[in-house]
Amino acid sequence: MSSNTDVARLVGDICVSFGLPFLFICLALANIAISRARGNRKFAGLKLRLCLIFAIALFFYCICSLMSQDRFVVMSLWQSDRVFYSFVYSAAGILTFSGLVVLVYWKLRPDLWRQNDGELES
Repeated sequence: MSSNTDVARLVGDICVSFGLPFLFICLALANIAISRARGNRKFAGLKLRLCLIFAIALFFYCICSLMSQDRFVVMSLWQSDRVFYSFVYSAAGILTFSGLVVLVYWKLRPDLWRQNDGELES
């Protein structure tokens, strides 16, 4: 296998690692919107939080399996150009971490759960 084919496969695996959780979140949001339209608003917030937690777990599983399956491609990239690889690896880590922080701050805060649950009861 050539290096370009390996890198293309790695890029495809990365797209699946980001795309699969994103697709799951979109389907979950559609499910929540349909249930809200039917008048079942009681568990919408809980469904959203559970789906987001599952999507984060799915993302971590995909990334970890990607790193173990394609470790030889990643090692060959490291050996060919260490500065570029370090920059890309650091940028990807920072973007992933900041995206998770925004997601946790946006919907997964316990004080937000209590506030929304109190609004639903009144």
